Amino acid sequence: MPDNAYRFARFQLRRTRGPLIFRAQCEVCEELGPQAATGDAAMMWVVLHRWDHPDHELFRELSSTPYRVAPR
Repeated sequence: MPDNAYRFARFQLRRTRGPLIFRAQCEVCEELGPQAATGDAAMMWVVLHRWDHPDHELFRELSSTPYRVAPR
């Protein structure tokens, strides 16, 4: 089984070829920025959010990996 697959009793999760999706999230108000193709592009939202909310100083970069469910 490849490193990027998970096996459960009735199915497997396998990484697919789709693109990664990145977003930034403010940890103060939990608002999410828009989806982006790169982490750098996602973090541009932080600059805009911080401009509107100068007291928001904690952010998180989120990435999402596509998977497909397949029967075992």
